[in-house]
Amino acid sequence: MPNAIMKKLIGVGSASEQKSLLKLLTKLGCVEMTQCNQDVEGETIDVERDFDDATIKLAKIEFASRFIREEKAALKTLAKLRAKHKEEKLECSPEKAKLGPKPEIEFEKFSDAKSWEGDILEGITALESYNSDIIKLKAESGKLATSLEQIMIYKDINVRLSEFQDTKFTTVMLGTISVNKLGLIDMLMQAFPTVLIETFGTSTQVAIAIVCLDEQAEEINAKLTELEFAICAATTNDIPSNIIKDIKIRQREIEYHREEITKNICRQFMTVEFANNLAVLKDYYSVELQKVAAMKNMKSIKSTFLFEAWVPAISESAVDKRLEESPLTLAYLLRDPLEGECPPTLCINNGIVTPYQDVTNMFNVPSYAEINPNPFVAFFFLLFFGVMISDFGYGAIMTIGAAITLIIKKPRKNELGLVKILLGGGISTMMWGILFGGYFGIDSAIIDAAGIPYWFSPITDPIMMLYLALGLGIFQMLTGIGVNAYALFKEKKPLDAIFGCFSWYALVIGVAMFGLGGSIDGVKYTGLALLIAGLLGLMIAGSLHKKGAKKIGGAFGNLYSLVNFFSDLLSYTRLFGLGLATGVIALVFNQIGMVILDINLVIGIVMTPLILIVGHTFNIGINTLGAYVHNSRLQFVEFFGKFYEGQGYLFSPLGSGMTNYNFTLESAPNLIDPEDKKSNPLSKFNPFKKGTSTDDVAQASLAEDPITLD
Repeated sequence: MPNAIMKKLIGVGSASEQKSLLKLLTKLGCVEMTQCNQDVEGETIDVERDFDDATIKLAKIEFASRFIREEKAALKTLAKLRAKHKEEKLECSPEKAKLGPKPEIEFEKFSDAKSWEGDILEGITALESYNSDIIKLKAESGKLATSLEQIMIYKDINVRLSEFQDTKFTTVMLGTISVNKLGLIDMLMQAFPTVLIETFGTSTQVAIAIVCLDEQAEEINAKLTELEFAICAATTNDIPSNIIKDIKIRQREIEYHREEITKNICRQFMTVEFANNLAVLKDYYSVELQKVAAMKNMKSIKSTFLFEAWVPAISESAVDKRLEESPLTLAYLLRDPLEGECPPTLCINNGIVTPYQDVTNMFNVPSYAEINPNPFVAFFFLLFFGVMISDFGYGAIMTIGAAITLIIKKPRKNELGLVKILLGGGISTMMWGILFGGYFGIDSAIIDAAGIPYWFSPITDPIMMLYLALGLGIFQMLTGIGVNAYALFKEKKPLDAIFGCFSWYALVIGVAMFGLGGSIDGVKYTGLALLIAGLLGLMIAGSLHKKGAKKIGGAFGNLYSLVNFFSDLLSYTRLFGLGLATGVIALVFNQIGMVILDINLVIGIVMTPLILIVGHTFNIGINTLGAYVHNSRLQFVEFFGKFYEGQGYLFSPLGSGMTNYNFTLESAPNLIDPEDKKSNPLSKFNPFKKGTSTDDVAQASLAEDPITLD
């Protein structure tokens, strides 16, 4: 399918109606504001205040959402502790995430969010206060823990620590030493018979009190330094046991206060209503930031402003109708893109292909005039995904899991793309599993004995699997070259297409016929002729558009692409490797389970199911990840390298910044002009089909109800 044709919307309006225009365009949902490049003496609109306001509020909302999630986790921990000690249950429990489709919201209710945000912002202020209290309690708790750790060493001393003071003729020292060096203390006492030394405790660090004459202090200190003696810094007028008791009492008080804060947060803010309002406000200010960026792209001229935007051609009549009927003081025109302009890209794909747009966009977005690669990516991704996992049982599990998720969540067309990819990949895996006789890694001998038909087993016939992988690789690479030829013909470069692309077909077919022709001379010589023709064609392609001696260099230099071609072909052996690995790992887990069952029947009955469940779950997970990653690489390097550049940027209309809600879609088919349906090549795209998303083309063109402009 082609990319959507874009129209440029250029207009001028009254400065007092900027926000009203942006509200209308957001309601339409199919207008992307762009930089105004009109050659007029205008000023950039100052939006710093609006930007700061939206940014600050969005940061507050994100803080509140994160903080509540953290407190939910803390609440779960407290609930577990209460249950463990059979204490009274907490008064509330965290909200459970609800399954179901992404919620919808009416546009007017969404636009009215600023009128009721005050209560939510007050709540966020309260949450910030709670967070500040928690930070203080954590800081105090950390200090108490450090103090307790230090004083616990002296817990066996039953006198006030302040009493360890020097006298007129003696020096008194109190500190700690490692228990491993107590033997050296005995040696110290033998060396200084007049020194009094007493130790307390038996932990890794023990307290030690030393009394010596003043004239011995310097020498004793030197010896103690060698023993890593640490002097006690505490000089409290209380005994250590009382200090420890006070610290523990304060720690319990902090725990109580911390628990009370969590319970208060639970009562006040862990509600469905507050969570929904937070989600609405987050989307609201995300859209507001889009509007601010749009205003920044405008030009201000005295009491008017100029703006430019992109609109899909399929929505042109709807946008024109709504702007014409609006009460705004507005003059505008819609035109085709001019040479040198770079419109955004909107790929129009069906429900099967749409999820694979995310795969393509990971590499790069197709440019506006470029061929839409997504249908090809979808086909080959599905094809290769099944080959890489190649087990009917694994495919069935993926298909059922993805299908249940989609049934429950009821996503719109461009949502939950990864789940939809897994659904398609699961179906492909089931089909290839039937062809390969793969059923949870069961030995092919058992499959044969059961009379289950299959093509071949990759484990027993790996060479056939290798041939299949290389064959699929050649098929994809030639498809990419064919797409490139189509693009070259569109660009009026027929010689480049004929010699630069079709030569590869002649070359590959020639190699195949020459290699497989055997003793059939006609086939063999025909293959040789095609091979030579292909090589000559590549040399001619390399010399095109070059002059003089560069033609010769280009001709022979282009032959180097043969190395790249066969290097890319070898990359498809990853289909062989992953397809083989899945079956081998599954077979190994089965054999481990059977061995344990043979060794001890009782233990085997218990352990074998556990081994099989854990092993196959691991195998599904690791190979699904591998299939996704390596499949993507084959698209990005080996396939895209043949025809795709991807220098575009995505169409991002006002209102597409929402992550929590979708606007409620309204049906108004009469807004599409019958004449447009006949002339527009995109007319077969049904914008009113259930499942269309807010940033799909037609969401915009659907709103028929009147809109109130501020």
